[in-house]
Amino acid sequence: MDFMKKTLNQINTKENTLYDIIYNLVFFAKLQESEDDIKNGRVYTLDEVKAEMEEVYESYNNAKS
Repeated sequence: MDFMKKTLNQINTKENTLYDIIYNLVFFAKLQESEDDIKNGRVYTLDEVKAEMEEVYESYNNAKS
């Protein structure tokens, strides 16, 4: 909750629309979540991405056949 308060206090509401404010809030919340994930070792490695993409590709090719 402190993160949300801090972020909202940094936004200039006179120059930003409600959409901009919501977008910035979501963006910075996800950025904070990513930093926390990295600090706690919850990451998605490139090898895991590659293996998942190969699996999707193989299932797609099998479905076409």
